[in-house]
Amino acid sequence: MGNRELPVINFGRFRKYPTRLDKQEYSNERRVCGDCLSGVCCSTEGPIYLTSFDVFRLATYMGMNAAEFLLKFTQDKFGGEDSDETRRPWIEDPNSSIVTYLRRRENTPSSPCIFFRYAREEDGTPRGVCSVHEGRPLACREFYFDGCKTRVTGELASLLAEGFEKIRDGEITREMADAHLARLNEAPAADIGHSMEYAFWVEIKRALNMDEADREGSNSYRMKNFQYPIAEKLNRLLSSKHLRFEEYYGAKPRDEQLMPYNGGVGMEHSAEYYRIMRVRNRRPSTDLFKLGSYPYRIGVRTLVPGVNHPDVFPVIPRQEEMDFLESIPPTPLFPAHDSPEVRTVTLRLVYGAILRGLNHLIRFSSRVVALGEGLEDTPGEYEAGLLAMIAGLRTSLNPYLADNPYIEPVKNHMANVTIGLIEERLAGTTSQKDLFVEFKRLCGFQAVAPALSADLRKRFEDVSRVIRERLLTESLDFYVRSGNPVEKRSAEGKPLNARGALAAWRNQVEDLHCAAAANFSNVDLAAFYRQSVSDLKAIPFRASYGIELCNIVLALSNSMSFYNVIPRQEMPYVEVADRLAVYAARLFTFLDERSYLDCESLAGFSIAAHKGLGLSYNHNPNLGVIVHKLLESQLPDGSWNTNPPLNEMPESQEDYLYGAYRFTWACVDGLRPLQTDVLNKDNAALGLI
Repeated sequence: MGNRELPVINFGRFRKYPTRLDKQEYSNERRVCGDCLSGVCCSTEGPIYLTSFDVFRLATYMGMNAAEFLLKFTQDKFGGEDSDETRRPWIEDPNSSIVTYLRRRENTPSSPCIFFRYAREEDGTPRGVCSVHEGRPLACREFYFDGCKTRVTGELASLLAEGFEKIRDGEITREMADAHLARLNEAPAADIGHSMEYAFWVEIKRALNMDEADREGSNSYRMKNFQYPIAEKLNRLLSSKHLRFEEYYGAKPRDEQLMPYNGGVGMEHSAEYYRIMRVRNRRPSTDLFKLGSYPYRIGVRTLVPGVNHPDVFPVIPRQEEMDFLESIPPTPLFPAHDSPEVRTVTLRLVYGAILRGLNHLIRFSSRVVALGEGLEDTPGEYEAGLLAMIAGLRTSLNPYLADNPYIEPVKNHMANVTIGLIEERLAGTTSQKDLFVEFKRLCGFQAVAPALSADLRKRFEDVSRVIRERLLTESLDFYVRSGNPVEKRSAEGKPLNARGALAAWRNQVEDLHCAAAANFSNVDLAAFYRQSVSDLKAIPFRASYGIELCNIVLALSNSMSFYNVIPRQEMPYVEVADRLAVYAARLFTFLDERSYLDCESLAGFSIAAHKGLGLSYNHNPNLGVIVHKLLESQLPDGSWNTNPPLNEMPESQEDYLYGAYRFTWACVDGLRPLQTDVLNKDNAALGLI
């Protein structure tokens, strides 16, 4: 089967859980892990760490003494690029309860666990299971709640649940899996989407060949070369003051630690026991476990072609999008630009990119609702960020963007969650500084409050009133740091990027903006802006802190325009705004020449440092370059930076998911024409609508 003949995999509706399609409703989520079809946490995650208690339990279950179990089924390091830097300290620290790792099928920390195997449900559906489930380690017992739901593991698990059902139904065959893997192997994995798709087909191939996989030997390396001396391990095992994982749970056992163990020596002399022993002793004869696994811990299933997004909120229909774009003239926005590529940028192209970006954000919002707590560790953070994004849309020039009907249900849902969390926090014990944090959150979406439903608008007004009444508005210094955080360091010749001084300055700008909105006394924004711009101009550009300077410039620009509400003509500090615009242009050139600016920073210069400060589209060539770069870097699904190269991937799934909406919103923000843009007479010839 040639690559061009590969059939399209038509995936079904978005699954919340990695279980059968007919098991997608749970009153108790503790049942989900037991119903999971994929078992992917056993076959793709990093090292499975073992406490002393885990070793005793597993050894008992297999009818062995602790020393025999340690020698046969554990290893303390792996070949190649050794195990996971984030977990290495656990095993290196002599005071840690973690004493060793479980053995894998190949000598890599992300190869399947040696106890992982496949089974068939009564209807023939493949399923990944744990051979030692009754005696499994604490790390495995807690993983669904502590990792699977909030990592890419859960994404791949839900995708494989459908893939395994398609194997059952004959929709996915061995020939198809081999052809897809051949296609993906033609070039090394270049981005997250490629690696996600590759991981799916690797797991599918193993499930299609489950009998061979369950017999495949794991004796491909000399185990003793990757084990510490047994006397050392036993000494640590038997003398450890932490039998359980007390570092996380505390000294008193609780939660997953108290799951009952009724297995006794359940595996001793069983058929499964002898199968595992044969796997341990045999050399490998196939490539099923040499295909590679999925060592990356970020990504979403929708990067795989054919996978559907959740449909909680409807997106802008294609026909409605086309009808709207037909109403936008194809007017060149930068007709006199030196670059021929920039001269091709039209108002219609810009609005088309904006609508595609909005659809991505609507789909991401559906994801937030569909997955709920499975998406994040801190409830409400995504909702608050998305609500602030929607508030920003209100300053758009075109009313279809400012009050888009497909954003309406997203707005009300995010407002309900965000206001609900603020209400909950206010009902408890809230310190003065926490009150100010909640007020800053309110400031983020204050612009959209008048457009909320009557009930939500009243709730917003109530929490705003409560916070204002409790804030000590006569004590500005209690909430906001006075004085420039870098002034002393600069005068003393100390590094400006050390000790978070520049980040503190940016936070000071944002805090003073909110303090002014809360009517604090002694807030003189005009004087603060004048001093800040003078201080900025005295700081030389340096590669080591150029991005931090960029963040301060953008914070000042946003504050001066009150996030694009106040036009330049009405600013009481217009002379300072003009000075900041000149400084921003110089800083942009410095950073752009060194390729330091990502799409979020580029968009920030567009919306804040250019449009926010009242510059026209053709004031200088920077804006044209920025807009062209943003248009060129948009992905086919309408997003920005959601499928980065592997060497640029974020460090965690949480960072990736924040970027999945933050980068796209920044670019939509940087592209959209503003209400204040038409007040600039130099833009009149462009015919902005």
